[in-house]
Amino acid sequence: MMMDSVFSKLTHGIEFTYYLRDDVEAFLIKHGEQETFEHIMNVVREALAIAPLFDVNPDAARQAALLHDISNAISVSEMKEAAEEWSLPIMEEEHRYIRIIHQKLSMEMAQRIFGCTSPDILNAIECHTTLKAGASQLDKVLFVADKISWELEGDHAYQADMRTKLDELDLDGAALVYLDHVWNQRDKMKLVHPWLISARSELISQGV
Repeated sequence: MMMDSVFSKLTHGIEFTYYLRDDVEAFLIKHGEQETFEHIMNVVREALAIAPLFDVNPDAARQAALLHDISNAISVSEMKEAAEEWSLPIMEEEHRYIRIIHQKLSMEMAQRIFGCTSPDILNAIECHTTLKAGASQLDKVLFVADKISWELEGDHAYQADMRTKLDELDLDGAALVYLDHVWNQRDKMKLVHPWLISARSELISQGV
């Protein structure tokens, strides 16, 4: 089965130490994803800085950050097939930009490969790119840490605006800054994910 071949291909030759940081590094380096690992470590640093401000367990934030992008080890051309073989639901809208399912694949790999069993951590990984309605504080910490950790060329004012909101201890406001940023560019984008739309609507309805 594809599931077995994907799993074997992903894990072949890797000796897991069960020290999560080292295992994630070895896994991603094995698959040529040094840049992904560097990004992940930036997200870890941001998540560890943000989590205590909002009474979020720092270790949960660290684990979620370490695992959120591990599916970059799967090429985009194989993501759909892997999701289907692992029985992960693909929304109709996601077919327009299949890479968006990397968040679901990372969640599945966190369980299958790295043994993560925490529903809170897995939920945060699953929505780290889009957020979703009913998001937990951990979900929002990972979402915000991910967005402000992107090293982008040029001026991206939304990142500074997100940091300002964090300085004001407004986690929802920081999340909404990015959600608004995407929404305002919706006509230029391949996909504005339904989860992102519902997360934004919820925050707005709450008067954020």
